[in-house]
Amino acid sequence: MSDSSAPDLNEVVKAHKVLVICGTGGVGKTTVSASIALGAALAGQRVLVMTIDPAKRLADSLGVVGKLNEATPIDLRAALGDDVELSEGGSLHAMMLDAKGTWDDTVRRFAKSQDTQDRIFNNNYYQRASESLSGSQEYMAMERLLEMHATEAYDLVVLDTPPTRNALDFLEAPDRLMAVLEEGILGWLIPKKRGRFSPVAAGARLFGRGREAMFNVLERFMGADVIRGLADFISAMSELLDGMRSRAGEVMELLRSEDCAFLMVAAPNRIALSEGLYFHDRLAEAGIPFRGFVINRVRPAFGEGKTPATPWESNWTRSGEATYDAAVEQVWDEHRRRTRWAHVDRHHINALKAHCGPTLPYVEIPELEGEIHDLDALRLLLAYLE
Repeated sequence: MSDSSAPDLNEVVKAHKVLVICGTGGVGKTTVSASIALGAALAGQRVLVMTIDPAKRLADSLGVVGKLNEATPIDLRAALGDDVELSEGGSLHAMMLDAKGTWDDTVRRFAKSQDTQDRIFNNNYYQRASESLSGSQEYMAMERLLEMHATEAYDLVVLDTPPTRNALDFLEAPDRLMAVLEEGILGWLIPKKRGRFSPVAAGARLFGRGREAMFNVLERFMGADVIRGLADFISAMSELLDGMRSRAGEVMELLRSEDCAFLMVAAPNRIALSEGLYFHDRLAEAGIPFRGFVINRVRPAFGEGKTPATPWESNWTRSGEATYDAAVEQVWDEHRRRTRWAHVDRHHINALKAHCGPTLPYVEIPELEGEIHDLDALRLLLAYLE
């Protein structure tokens, strides 16, 4: 639970219009995001939960079939029963980010001419790029977040960020995307005035005038059509950069505002919590509001102090039946192992609290049996998130 001097998580949720849920892959961000959104909706808020999770676990948890390219209403009474305590005005919508569709909207918004728009949409590399360019998913998540926040249709937007190896990827990846589009090596193949691709001009830019023939080597390795298509794609996309850069600035303004709060979901191990420390400090340096930790799958400790090596040292009595006594010892060994790891979890959590201070919520969710796979299961988490 949270320190008594810190606001609880419900207060954080009520005080903000945007919650950005971060964390590395596999720590339960999607489950926590859905549960927070459900709790806010039951409390009377109009809530949208957005995810980019490629496994579509959020849709499964919410009982929604099909792709969620648009905000889709969740019928909470149908899913949870007519006796569910749903405060007046509360509603829940879910959306699965469609990166390709968001890219299309971005092209339409920022293309300076119909010709540029057509060049991009007709380019063979556009669809691949919309799925695989470094930082693409994260930039499109920010783009859609800004769009949905601006509608003012929701009291709260909960964003489940993409699964990454580093929680800061969500903030840093859009800059990498801009760098790819603006400074990538194929930029050297584009004429200074951003005209169409020319092998002669590319040869001159790469090797100097009079040495264009050397470009034939590159053509033989990659194929002129391949290079031409890539260069035309980068050339056309470069016309969108000013608009995209401006839009990214608007997103960062939102993320730094009092409307927004960042929460981090972490596992109770040294590596995950060390990243939590780093994430907390980097957000503080960037002036971005960080509002708390959700520490998931915490192993419960049983009792204080050192656990005796055998059950017979802890007021257990041997039965005299060898098979039975051996089974008791095996169970006891498992108990000792889990207790030992529980103490390790507690050590790391205490170190996190000592570093980040007592003014944040530190919500702990215990290790639970089974999968969280529907709305009823998500409701079970609400007691821990309060």
